Amino acid sequence: MVLARAGARRGMIQPLKNDPSVWSLCWVDLPEPLPVENDFFLPTVLLLVGPRFEPLVAPEIVDELDQIAAEDWLSRQLDEVGAPDELLVWKAPEWVAEDWKYFGRDWKTKVRLVLPPRHEAKLQEQIGGTASPRVREMPSSEVSAGLIRNARRLRSPRKRRATVEKAIELDAANYEAKIELADMEMAAGQYAKALEIFAGVDEDLSPVFKRRAPRWWDDESTRPFLRSLGGSMLCLWHLARAGEAADTAQRLLQLDSADHMGARFYLPLFLLLSAEHENASSFFRYYAKNYPNDIPNAWLSFAWGLVLCLEGDDQGARRRYREGMFTNIYIAPRLLGERPPPEDIYHPTERDEPQSAAEFAGAFGGLWEREAAALRVLREAYVEATDALRALVDRRTRMADYMNQHYDPDYRAKWNKLVDEDEKLVKEQTGAD
Repeated sequence: MVLARAGARRGMIQPLKNDPSVWSLCWVDLPEPLPVENDFFLPTVLLLVGPRFEPLVAPEIVDELDQIAAEDWLSRQLDEVGAPDELLVWKAPEWVAEDWKYFGRDWKTKVRLVLPPRHEAKLQEQIGGTASPRVREMPSSEVSAGLIRNARRLRSPRKRRATVEKAIELDAANYEAKIELADMEMAAGQYAKALEIFAGVDEDLSPVFKRRAPRWWDDESTRPFLRSLGGSMLCLWHLARAGEAADTAQRLLQLDSADHMGARFYLPLFLLLSAEHENASSFFRYYAKNYPNDIPNAWLSFAWGLVLCLEGDDQGARRRYREGMFTNIYIAPRLLGERPPPEDIYHPTERDEPQSAAEFAGAFGGLWEREAAALRVLREAYVEATDALRALVDRRTRMADYMNQHYDPDYRAKWNKLVDEDEKLVKEQTGAD
């Protein structure tokens, strides 16, 4: 009986359960550049730490947060030290939460994304907040230039902006960096901020190029200045200051007749928005004389068609509309309220794509709404071209399908033949040489 009772007591003893292990994947951006080959980058440090913030492995220094690279690095570490019961991943704009779930499933660990704690700034100081000796010895302008070269390789918008801002901090005369920052503001819809930066570059560089006759664009030092004017033109347009946008476009064409910024494609539309119909008509006479055999541009063709229609030249307008319709098959349906062609077809260039048509119609569609006659002539041209446009869509649908061929030893020759036939069809319909 005693033995039985002792055995029963022994059976009731349970082993102590270990607390679940909780680790953290942390990242910290450092403010001082580090060299990489001939360039410089702002480092980000990846750390794998335990519950008391003790480092479990050596930190990893990277130029930006990249989820695939971070998961690869973390996998290598977990191969060595094992996986925790729970992994806390500091949140970042670069992370995709669903992908971290898959990572946790693969490693049989629970993954949670958490906000970085407040001690990140202190951690930043502990890891390192001073420049390396090599960087301290170099001219700040050289470090700034290296940062911009590296910034163009970055995929993270957050890290790219931080790198560009650091480059400007180090060298206020780094105009490439200022243009990059202005482009970011413009892409974010912050047109007033972008315009201020572009205008500053213009103000600084305009006197420099007045003193000499530069080789526009071929001389790379002229590019930030041209880009500042091109950016100002687009910002003024988006800020509904079409008259000033037209003035800036005219200035670009006067400076750089080769028009590396493409101002000629916007200027007539800005003039039309400003109700300067006569100046728009004068521009097309100038354009025909100075840009023969120019690359096709649907925006320009539709603007030209509208101007000719306003002058009473319906036949000339239909010809220009047809030219525009075969350069971008989506614009006319948008202006006319018709069902657009399918989008999953072959597009020769970005100018032929649906997005370009949507931008055009959103910005300039009102010009046709003002003029009933112009809309009537456009509809007539569209009806006349319907069969040919349908044939073009059918061809480009087949071309898109052929692009997905898995293996064909004669693919290149057949593809080139399809492209040549597509270009021939467009030329036949538009009367282009």
